[in-house]
Amino acid sequence: MTEFALGIDIGGTFTDVVALDLKSGRYETAKVLTTPENPQIGATDGVDKILKKIGDPKQIKRLIHATTLFSNALIERKGAKTGLITTMGFKDTLQLGRERKYDIYDLFLTYPSPLVPKDLRYEVTERIGSNGEILTPLDEKGLLKSAEELQSKGVTSIAISFLNSNSKSKHEKLASQIIAKNFPNLAITLSSDISQESGEFERTSTATINAYIKPLAAEYIQELGLALNNKDIQAPLMLMLSNGGLTNASEAKHRPVELLESGPAAGALSAALMGKLQNEERLIAFDMGGTTAKIAIIDNGRPEVSYSFEAARERRFAPGSGLPVRITTVELVEIGAGGGSIATKDPLNLLKVGPQSAGSVPGPICYGQGGVHPTVTDADLQLGYLSVEGFSESSLDIDPVKTSEFLASFGTEFELDGNEIALGIHDVVCENMARAAQIHLARKGRDPREYSLYATGGAAPVHACAVAKRLGIKRVIIPPAAGVASALGLTVAPARADKSVAVSKSLANLDYFELNSMYDSLKRTAAEVVAASAPKKKIKFQYLAELRYSGQGAVLVVDITQAFNRKNPIKYINAEFHKIHKTTYGRAFENHTVELITARVSAEAPTTKSNLQPTAQTQQPKATKISRRKIRLPNSTINCDVKIYRRETLLEGEIIIGPAIIEEGQSTTVIPESTKLIVSPQGSLVIEILDAKKLSNKSDTDLNNPIHLEILWNQLISAVDEAAASLLRSAFSTVVRESYDFSCVITDSEGNALVQATDSIPSFIGTLPDTVKHFIQRFPTEKLYPGDILITNDPHMGTGHLPDISVCRPIFQSKKLIGFAASTAHAPDIGGKIRSPEPREVFEEGLQIPPMKLYERGSVNETLMTILRQNVRVSDQVEGDLEAQLGALFTMNQRILQITETYQLKDLSELSKVICERTEQAVRTAIEILPDGEYRSTVQTDGLADLPVEIKVLIKITGDELEADFSGSSDQVNKAVNCPLCYTRAMTSYAIKSALAPELPNNEGALKPLKLVAPSSSIVNPSHPASVGSRVLTGHFIPALIMHAISEIAPEKILAGSGSPIWCVNLNGYQEDGTRIAGLFFFNGGMGASATSDGLSCTSWPSNISSTPIEEIEQRYPIRFRQRCLRPNSGGNGAFKGGDGQIVEFQYIGKNPGVFAFLAERTRMSASGIVGGGKGATGRLELNGDAIDPKLQHVVNPGDHILLATPGGGGYGKIPQKTKSI
Repeated sequence: MTEFALGIDIGGTFTDVVALDLKSGRYETAKVLTTPENPQIGATDGVDKILKKIGDPKQIKRLIHATTLFSNALIERKGAKTGLITTMGFKDTLQLGRERKYDIYDLFLTYPSPLVPKDLRYEVTERIGSNGEILTPLDEKGLLKSAEELQSKGVTSIAISFLNSNSKSKHEKLASQIIAKNFPNLAITLSSDISQESGEFERTSTATINAYIKPLAAEYIQELGLALNNKDIQAPLMLMLSNGGLTNASEAKHRPVELLESGPAAGALSAALMGKLQNEERLIAFDMGGTTAKIAIIDNGRPEVSYSFEAARERRFAPGSGLPVRITTVELVEIGAGGGSIATKDPLNLLKVGPQSAGSVPGPICYGQGGVHPTVTDADLQLGYLSVEGFSESSLDIDPVKTSEFLASFGTEFELDGNEIALGIHDVVCENMARAAQIHLARKGRDPREYSLYATGGAAPVHACAVAKRLGIKRVIIPPAAGVASALGLTVAPARADKSVAVSKSLANLDYFELNSMYDSLKRTAAEVVAASAPKKKIKFQYLAELRYSGQGAVLVVDITQAFNRKNPIKYINAEFHKIHKTTYGRAFENHTVELITARVSAEAPTTKSNLQPTAQTQQPKATKISRRKIRLPNSTINCDVKIYRRETLLEGEIIIGPAIIEEGQSTTVIPESTKLIVSPQGSLVIEILDAKKLSNKSDTDLNNPIHLEILWNQLISAVDEAAASLLRSAFSTVVRESYDFSCVITDSEGNALVQATDSIPSFIGTLPDTVKHFIQRFPTEKLYPGDILITNDPHMGTGHLPDISVCRPIFQSKKLIGFAASTAHAPDIGGKIRSPEPREVFEEGLQIPPMKLYERGSVNETLMTILRQNVRVSDQVEGDLEAQLGALFTMNQRILQITETYQLKDLSELSKVICERTEQAVRTAIEILPDGEYRSTVQTDGLADLPVEIKVLIKITGDELEADFSGSSDQVNKAVNCPLCYTRAMTSYAIKSALAPELPNNEGALKPLKLVAPSSSIVNPSHPASVGSRVLTGHFIPALIMHAISEIAPEKILAGSGSPIWCVNLNGYQEDGTRIAGLFFFNGGMGASATSDGLSCTSWPSNISSTPIEEIEQRYPIRFRQRCLRPNSGGNGAFKGGDGQIVEFQYIGKNPGVFAFLAERTRMSASGIVGGGKGATGRLELNGDAIDPKLQHVVNPGDHILLATPGGGGYGKIPQKTKSI
């Protein structure tokens, strides 16, 4: 009897069903419309179509399902009414988050609201230490009262998340037992049951998501099972997990959060399977549909996984804008590039494609459903890649005439004809996708040229070869039935379970028995889940360890499966980590302590025979005749006549030389020039790119062509972002990896900035290019050589204080200097005193490095490196971060040389001129809209104990120029709050850019219409040797000061005063065992309100530095927190309220007294409101209940308590008066 596996994949538009013959590998497919209001209907409709093809439903022995239902429930907020019970003092964890903006220039961004509103978040008394010690027993009476109140409010599902429950889950389990006994109708989710990793925000978020969708999942899975049973399908229902494995219905009902990315995971599995059949174990899986493109990496025949992702993003393609989910998932990169992506003209008059999409309604212009914006599909139709007849299978009445008319009209905006603009749209979208793939691979230290491209989805085969060429990839695979790849992946998915536990111990403090017991427990738990899904199948286990050097920010995931077969497992793990660290980062620190942060076990069992080769059923050809059509190829100015083949007519082994078109019902494959296609035994189209080098001609260097310029501009952005990704990946310290306190820039040979890294924080706008210009003054061209690297941390030539180390590499093309690659990063230490406002001169603040050569002609300055090592406290971290910066310089150097060679540029000067001129003109246009005049503002800072500090600004607008004059500001002071001119300029530029032109790039042109006047030896332009280490305590006032000045002429573009600067806690003390420790962490106040919304609470602005999780602080430092919560009503009143600050209270538990220093402001001077809005509340800093001076260092004894109450933001507008009734 024939046996089938049936895969059902419910997507947003279509439901795909595949029946795989488990013996022969043949499969049948069906595609029906999804029925969103009742997804089971669409699923059963698809099953009905399949049963007509395979016959008896009893032949179905395996039934597997994936769905987007639960992801959509999060986006649409259609889950259960959910409550949260957490540790006393921490109920605002979901709202506080990590305090970082996902777009530093958008003043008005929003975040998804917590799934659990404030009135449904309850606290109970209990406390567990970071080491698992029970500090305070669980208050069972308080727990019962909380549960009772939640149920009375209509809550049907509860998440329980206690601080440090990842270290010890006893209290969560006890709470669950008590609630289940007394309130049996409440669904319960424990954070420790979902994730056992540290990070209270991410773990609580994951638990609340699970609780939110748990009742929905239980009902849905039950109803779907019954509906399929009614079809006489007797196989048990299995569900696809986000990690690419299967689980049973019972486990899925318990942890539905693990199903959120099940559909995309199945697609990656399909790619891995079909790739193996082609002897391809390294693939970039590329799926492109109507709205987005997705990329996954397949290595060693397995999809790469990640241990976290985001759901329900406020902006679909903006990392950081969603709800964090801490589960194992197939790692996917989503790009705003699909058939419906809209082409537009940006403020620089360049061609942009996406991320906005026309969707399915109204859709592309050619659909004839009211679409008026040209899309990628319209361009592909215009170019001849798509046929009008091909669309008829989708029952769409395609209108190529209307498409041509609209494209011709759109082209006139760029002085191009319809075909030229269509080819431009095609080229730009391919460039966007290639750039995203390049950067994603760079973050992992991978080279795309070592992979093949596996293309699925309706639009991917049209663009696959063009994307592959841009990445240097030489092989493209288009599988059969590419449109139902995810459903096919379901039928071959293994049963899988991933289990983890937080450890956070040094390997030296672990013995074999503890290590073995830990992994054995994870193994048993994972095996139970897999055995329930795949009984009597052999289970394969993989042991993984997340390791890092003590004090390091990054972790590396190391496969330690073989460790337990060795005589000394811990020694083996230690050696493997050093080896992988050296491979990944180029260096290892064999004498440094290695920490095991998280232990992981993956269990997997096959569900199909190992030699199964899925093959599509042979279809009857719809046409046997080879037709011809004229198409426009890239780099061509005329159409050429090519052959059009029907895919179903192609035979195994058939060869086609490009250019050609392959058409099938679900997609079209474009075979460009210099390619050879062969049909594989499995029916895949395997395309060999004979010349992977980009093709270019003279027109590619026409810098006045908006398409060519846009592509070159994207190449530059890709180069600098790839370098930034490399730096971030290999950085050693938390201040770079977690706080993003770094930047990369590329300049021309005169130091004019072309492009700056996307992730640069505001303080580096304009400062790093200025550093390059200082280098040029010190080292003329004739004194620079290939292999040179320059270095400095001079606060006046760099970014404003000594910890920022800047490095610069001259870029030579042959022997000609054509530009510079530069990078700056905040070192974890630079010597001197513990960072505080106390130093009186820069000499007290640490090691000063004048502009000099770190490398000369490729040889390192060992004397300088020895001095650096001897003068910093954590030399390994400082040197490791410096190596990461040098790696970023190398990446930028290589990419620029590739760009100049490919596009035949003799240097960067002309490109720099064109880009900067366009940006400058766009900024001038934005300024010109404002009325001419002079606009003043003044702000007082807390200053020093006996000396107030005042910053004044006069904004002069004359035509298309803007001057910021800080005359009248206080003189420099003998403390470290002075703000160097470079930092003043950066904060001024940031304010103007955010208010007037947030979408424009950072380059020299953006700064040219701005003029800065700041008196020498003033607080905003101090003279050497003034101390400047705490420059943020002055500099962070500048953006709000400038916005206040222009509030009367641009009230809708600005914010009220902010509760900034950041509040920083610097600690130099002792662990409980007497070990010395040094560290710092950040907390933030509220942002100012705007004309359209309340201010964001507890957000890092303008610094944009992330906060560190409470649980991680407690693991690393002798600190125990009592509370971290919102500070109610600390934001100023108004039509729109200012953002609230927060209350943070902790105890120092070190063995000996420690020294604490604080960077804190607005304890005396509050954030101002605008347009009639009220002031924010001032901040408070207390030691044992007494107010202390935040500008001084303080000796703190073991057991002492510190309280920080950060300030609130200002309000916007007067509170509307209530209208009296008549």
